[in-house]
Amino acid sequence: MTLRLMIAAAVSAGLSAAACFPVTTARITGRDLALADPTFARLPATYTVALAPEPGMRRVLAAAELERIAAANQIPASHISEACFEVPMRALDAAAIEPAMRRALPAGAGLKVVELSKAATPVGDIEFPMTGLEPATPSSDGVQLWRGFVRYAETRRAPVWARVAIAQRYTCVVAARDLLPGLVIPAAALRVEERDGAPPREKIPAKIEEVAGRQVTRAVRSGDPVPAALLIAPWDVKRGDSIRVQVESGDARLNLDAIAENSAREGDMVELRNPSSGKVFRARLEQKGRAVLVLTGGPGL
Repeated sequence: MTLRLMIAAAVSAGLSAAACFPVTTARITGRDLALADPTFARLPATYTVALAPEPGMRRVLAAAELERIAAANQIPASHISEACFEVPMRALDAAAIEPAMRRALPAGAGLKVVELSKAATPVGDIEFPMTGLEPATPSSDGVQLWRGFVRYAETRRAPVWARVAIAQRYTCVVAARDLLPGLVIPAAALRVEERDGAPPREKIPAKIEEVAGRQVTRAVRSGDPVPAALLIAPWDVKRGDSIRVQVESGDARLNLDAIAENSAREGDMVELRNPSSGKVFRARLEQKGRAVLVLTGGPGL
Protein backbone atom coordinates (compact mmCIF):
# COMPACT_ATOMS: atom_id res chain seq x y z
CA MET A 1 0.00 0.00 0.00
CA THR A 2 1.38 3.43 -0.93
CA LEU A 3 1.89 6.18 1.64
CA ARG A 4 -0.95 8.20 0.08
CA LEU A 5 -3.38 5.28 0.32
CA MET A 6 -2.31 4.57 3.91
CA ILE A 7 -2.96 8.20 4.87
CA ALA A 8 -6.31 8.12 3.07
CA ALA A 9 -7.33 5.00 4.96
CA ALA A 10 -6.26 6.51 8.28
CA VAL A 11 -8.09 9.74 7.44
CA SER A 12 -11.29 7.89 6.62
CA ALA A 13 -11.15 5.97 9.88
CA GLY A 14 -10.31 9.10 11.86
CA LEU A 15 -13.10 11.22 10.37
CA SER A 16 -15.76 8.60 10.92
CA ALA A 17 -14.66 8.07 14.53
CA ALA A 18 -13.99 11.57 15.80
CA ALA A 19 -14.20 14.14 12.97
CA CYS A 20 -10.51 14.98 13.29
CA PHE A 21 -8.59 16.03 10.20
CA PRO A 22 -5.15 14.64 9.33
CA VAL A 23 -1.93 16.64 9.60
CA THR A 24 1.14 15.11 7.98
CA THR A 25 3.74 17.83 8.58
CA ALA A 26 5.24 19.33 11.71
CA ARG A 27 2.77 22.25 11.59
CA ILE A 28 -0.92 22.75 10.94
CA THR A 29 -0.99 24.99 7.88
CA GLY A 30 -3.46 27.04 5.92
CA ARG A 31 -3.93 24.06 3.59
CA ASP A 32 -4.92 21.85 6.53
CA LEU A 33 -7.30 24.44 7.95
CA ALA A 34 -8.96 24.95 4.57
CA LEU A 35 -9.66 21.21 4.38
CA ALA A 36 -11.28 21.36 7.80
CA ASP A 37 -13.27 24.53 7.05
CA PRO A 38 -13.61 25.94 3.49
CA THR A 39 -14.01 29.39 5.07
CA PHE A 40 -10.20 29.48 5.25
CA ALA A 41 -9.56 28.60 1.59
CA ARG A 42 -8.12 32.12 1.13
CA LEU A 43 -5.31 31.46 3.60
CA PRO A 44 -1.88 30.86 2.00
CA ALA A 45 -1.29 27.11 1.85
CA THR A 46 1.93 27.42 3.87
CA TYR A 47 0.51 29.77 6.51
CA THR A 48 1.41 28.39 9.96
CA VAL A 49 -1.66 27.97 12.12
CA ALA A 50 -0.24 25.92 15.00
CA LEU A 51 2.18 23.13 15.81
CA ALA A 52 0.99 19.65 14.93
CA PRO A 53 -0.02 17.41 17.84
CA GLU A 54 2.14 14.54 19.02
CA PRO A 55 1.22 11.09 17.66
CA GLY A 56 -1.82 9.73 19.45
CA MET A 57 -2.86 13.21 20.62
CA ARG A 58 -5.28 15.75 19.17
CA ARG A 59 -5.03 19.48 18.73
CA VAL A 60 -8.38 21.27 18.85
CA LEU A 61 -8.52 24.86 17.61
CA ALA A 62 -11.40 26.59 19.39
CA ALA A 63 -13.88 28.73 17.49
CA ALA A 64 -12.59 31.89 19.18
CA GLU A 65 -9.04 31.13 18.02
CA LEU A 66 -10.21 30.52 14.46
CA GLU A 67 -12.17 33.78 14.50
CA ARG A 68 -8.96 35.62 15.45
CA ILE A 69 -7.10 33.97 12.55
CA ALA A 70 -9.89 34.95 10.15
CA ALA A 71 -9.91 38.55 11.38
CA ALA A 72 -6.11 38.82 11.14
CA ASN A 73 -6.25 37.70 7.50
CA GLN A 74 -9.31 39.76 6.47
CA ILE A 75 -11.42 36.65 5.92
CA PRO A 76 -15.19 37.16 6.30
CA ALA A 77 -16.34 34.55 8.77
CA SER A 78 -19.59 33.38 10.21
CA HIS A 79 -20.66 30.18 11.91
CA ILE A 80 -17.06 29.11 12.55
CA SER A 81 -16.80 26.07 14.77
CA GLU A 82 -13.78 24.40 16.32
CA ALA A 83 -11.42 22.26 14.20
CA CYS A 84 -9.70 19.09 15.33
CA PHE A 85 -6.39 17.75 13.95
CA GLU A 86 -4.37 14.59 14.56
CA VAL A 87 -1.47 12.66 13.08
CA PRO A 88 -2.75 9.67 11.06
CA MET A 89 -1.97 6.45 12.91
CA ARG A 90 -2.03 2.75 12.09
CA ALA A 91 -1.19 -0.60 13.64
CA LEU A 92 1.80 -2.42 12.15
CA ASP A 93 1.83 -6.00 10.93
CA ALA A 94 4.45 -8.25 9.38
CA ALA A 95 3.31 -7.40 5.85
CA ALA A 96 3.93 -3.71 6.53
CA ILE A 97 7.45 -4.03 7.94
CA GLU A 98 8.95 -6.90 5.93
CA PRO A 99 9.59 -4.81 2.77
CA ALA A 100 11.59 -2.28 4.83
CA MET A 101 13.62 -5.09 6.40
CA ARG A 102 14.35 -6.75 3.08
CA ARG A 103 15.66 -3.47 1.70
CA ALA A 104 18.36 -3.62 4.39
CA LEU A 105 19.12 -7.33 4.09
CA PRO A 106 21.17 -9.03 1.38
CA ALA A 107 19.18 -10.60 -1.45
CA GLY A 108 18.06 -14.12 -0.65
CA ALA A 109 18.26 -13.80 3.13
CA GLY A 110 15.65 -15.76 5.06
CA LEU A 111 13.39 -13.61 7.25
CA LYS A 112 10.67 -14.46 9.74
CA VAL A 113 8.97 -11.86 11.94
CA VAL A 114 8.43 -13.49 15.34
CA GLU A 115 7.03 -10.52 17.25
CA LEU A 116 6.57 -6.81 16.66
CA SER A 117 5.59 -3.69 18.56
CA LYS A 118 1.84 -3.53 19.03
CA ALA A 119 1.46 0.20 19.63
CA ALA A 120 -0.07 2.24 16.82
CA THR A 121 2.47 4.31 14.90
CA PRO A 122 2.24 7.37 12.65
CA VAL A 123 1.61 6.71 8.97
CA GLY A 124 4.93 7.15 7.17
CA ASP A 125 7.97 5.48 5.67
CA ILE A 126 9.26 2.52 7.69
CA GLU A 127 13.01 1.95 7.99
CA PHE A 128 14.98 -0.84 9.64
CA PRO A 129 18.70 -0.01 9.37
CA MET A 130 21.21 -2.82 9.93
CA THR A 131 22.69 -0.79 12.79
CA GLY A 132 19.46 -1.45 14.70
CA LEU A 133 19.83 -5.24 14.49
CA GLU A 134 21.10 -6.48 17.85
CA PRO A 135 23.13 -9.71 18.18
CA ALA A 136 21.24 -12.83 19.18
CA THR A 137 21.75 -13.95 22.77
CA PRO A 138 22.66 -17.57 23.63
CA SER A 139 19.14 -18.19 24.99
CA SER A 140 17.22 -16.58 22.09
CA ASP A 141 17.44 -19.51 19.62
CA GLY A 142 18.74 -17.15 16.96
CA VAL A 143 15.94 -14.60 17.36
CA GLN A 144 17.20 -11.02 17.24
CA LEU A 145 15.76 -7.68 18.29
CA TRP A 146 15.65 -5.24 15.39
CA ARG A 147 15.00 -1.59 16.16
CA GLY A 148 13.67 0.65 13.41
CA PHE A 149 11.60 3.78 13.02
CA VAL A 150 8.79 5.41 11.06
CA ARG A 151 9.71 8.64 9.33
CA TYR A 152 6.71 11.01 9.41
CA ALA A 153 5.89 14.72 9.36
CA GLU A 154 8.92 15.32 7.10
CA THR A 155 11.63 15.16 9.76
CA ARG A 156 10.17 13.32 12.74
CA ARG A 157 10.78 9.72 13.72
CA ALA A 158 8.76 7.28 15.81
CA PRO A 159 10.53 4.15 17.10
CA VAL A 160 9.32 0.65 16.20
CA TRP A 161 10.81 -2.76 16.93
CA ALA A 162 10.46 -6.38 15.95
CA ARG A 163 11.96 -9.72 16.93
CA VAL A 164 13.11 -11.58 13.86
CA ALA A 165 14.82 -14.77 12.78
CA ILE A 166 17.24 -14.14 9.91
CA ALA A 167 19.27 -16.72 8.04
CA GLN A 168 21.67 -16.32 5.14
CA ARG A 169 24.92 -17.71 3.75
CA TYR A 170 27.77 -15.26 3.73
CA THR A 171 31.54 -15.26 3.19
CA CYS A 172 33.82 -13.77 5.81
CA VAL A 173 37.49 -13.49 6.68
CA VAL A 174 38.20 -15.17 10.02
CA ALA A 175 41.23 -14.96 12.30
CA ALA A 176 43.13 -18.28 12.13
CA ARG A 177 44.94 -17.23 15.31
CA ASP A 178 44.64 -14.40 17.81
CA LEU A 179 45.27 -11.01 16.15
CA LEU A 180 46.86 -8.37 18.37
CA PRO A 181 46.94 -4.57 17.94
CA GLY A 182 50.19 -3.07 16.66
CA LEU A 183 51.20 -6.12 14.62
CA VAL A 184 50.93 -6.40 10.85
CA ILE A 185 48.52 -9.22 9.95
CA PRO A 186 50.10 -11.89 7.72
CA ALA A 187 47.93 -13.79 5.24
CA ALA A 188 48.81 -17.03 7.09
CA ALA A 189 46.92 -15.71 10.16
CA LEU A 190 43.65 -15.57 8.21
CA ARG A 191 41.21 -17.89 6.51
CA VAL A 192 37.98 -17.53 4.53
CA GLU A 193 34.82 -19.26 5.73
CA GLU A 194 31.27 -19.71 4.46
CA ARG A 195 28.81 -19.27 7.33
CA ASP A 196 25.05 -19.62 7.76
CA GLY A 197 22.90 -17.66 10.14
CA ALA A 198 22.18 -14.08 11.05
CA PRO A 199 24.20 -11.56 9.00
CA PRO A 200 26.99 -9.80 10.90
CA ARG A 201 26.02 -6.42 12.25
CA GLU A 202 29.41 -5.05 11.17
CA LYS A 203 30.88 -5.14 7.68
CA ILE A 204 33.19 -8.15 7.40
CA PRO A 205 35.71 -8.43 4.53
CA ALA A 206 35.21 -11.44 2.27
CA LYS A 207 38.75 -11.61 0.83
CA ILE A 208 42.04 -12.19 2.63
CA GLU A 209 43.77 -9.45 0.62
CA GLU A 210 41.38 -6.91 2.20
CA VAL A 211 42.85 -7.74 5.63
CA ALA A 212 46.41 -9.01 5.16
CA GLY A 213 49.11 -6.36 5.62
CA ARG A 214 46.97 -4.22 7.90
CA GLN A 215 46.60 -3.95 11.68
CA VAL A 216 43.66 -4.17 14.10
CA THR A 217 42.82 -1.53 16.69
CA ARG A 218 41.76 -4.17 19.23
CA ALA A 219 42.41 -7.88 19.62
CA VAL A 220 40.43 -10.38 17.54
CA ARG A 221 40.22 -13.92 18.91
CA SER A 222 41.01 -16.96 16.82
CA GLY A 223 37.88 -18.13 14.99
CA ASP A 224 36.16 -14.72 15.06
CA PRO A 225 35.38 -12.73 11.89
CA VAL A 226 37.60 -9.67 11.38
CA PRO A 227 35.43 -6.49 11.29
CA ALA A 228 36.44 -3.96 8.64
CA ALA A 229 36.00 -1.14 11.16
CA LEU A 230 38.95 -2.46 13.20
CA LEU A 231 41.42 -2.40 10.31
CA ILE A 232 44.00 0.36 9.93
CA ALA A 233 47.06 0.83 7.77
CA PRO A 234 50.31 -0.33 9.41
CA TRP A 235 52.82 2.17 10.79
CA ASP A 236 55.24 3.45 8.15
CA VAL A 237 57.73 4.24 10.91
CA LYS A 238 58.03 2.66 14.34
CA ARG A 239 59.66 4.03 17.45
CA GLY A 240 63.40 3.41 17.25
CA ASP A 241 63.52 3.38 13.44
CA SER A 242 66.23 5.41 11.72
CA ILE A 243 64.87 8.15 9.44
CA ARG A 244 66.65 10.29 6.88
CA VAL A 245 65.71 13.91 7.57
CA GLN A 246 65.96 16.72 5.04
CA VAL A 247 66.23 20.05 6.86
CA GLU A 248 65.18 23.10 4.82
CA SER A 249 65.97 26.67 5.82
CA GLY A 250 65.46 29.14 2.99
CA ASP A 251 67.63 27.96 0.11
CA ALA A 252 69.83 25.86 2.38
CA ARG A 253 69.43 22.07 2.57
CA LEU A 254 70.90 19.72 5.15
CA ASN A 255 70.49 15.95 5.50
CA LEU A 256 70.92 14.04 8.71
CA ASP A 257 69.88 10.72 10.24
CA ALA A 258 67.55 10.78 13.25
CA ILE A 259 65.77 8.25 15.47
CA ALA A 260 61.96 8.09 15.64
CA GLU A 261 60.58 8.69 19.13
CA ASN A 262 57.07 7.56 18.19
CA SER A 263 55.31 5.51 15.51
CA ALA A 264 53.79 7.38 12.58
CA ARG A 265 52.27 7.08 9.11
CA GLU A 266 52.93 9.11 5.98
CA GLY A 267 51.73 12.68 6.48
CA ASP A 268 51.96 12.53 10.29
CA MET A 269 54.21 14.69 12.42
CA VAL A 270 56.84 12.50 14.06
CA GLU A 271 59.13 13.27 16.98
CA LEU A 272 62.78 12.66 16.09
CA ARG A 273 65.98 12.62 18.14
CA ASN A 274 69.28 13.82 16.73
CA PRO A 275 71.71 11.11 17.90
CA SER A 276 74.65 13.57 17.78
CA SER A 277 73.16 16.34 19.92
CA GLY A 278 70.46 14.39 21.77
CA LYS A 279 67.90 17.10 20.89
CA VAL A 280 64.34 16.12 19.98
CA PHE A 281 62.49 17.90 17.18
CA ARG A 282 59.37 17.32 15.07
CA ALA A 283 59.20 16.83 11.30
CA ARG A 284 56.59 15.66 8.82
CA LEU A 285 56.94 12.10 7.56
CA GLU A 286 56.93 12.39 3.77
CA GLN A 287 57.34 8.70 3.04
CA LYS A 288 58.59 5.59 4.78
CA GLY A 289 62.09 6.28 6.07
CA ARG A 290 62.14 9.95 5.03
CA ALA A 291 61.00 13.13 6.77
CA VAL A 292 61.22 16.84 5.99
CA LEU A 293 61.76 19.66 8.51
CA VAL A 294 61.31 23.28 7.43
CA LEU A 295 63.08 25.67 9.83
CA THR A 296 61.56 29.09 10.38
CA GLY A 297 63.80 30.09 13.28
CA GLY A 298 64.29 28.67 16.76
CA PRO A 299 66.84 26.46 18.49
CA GLY A 300 69.24 24.38 16.39
CA LEU A 301 69.28 20.64 16.02
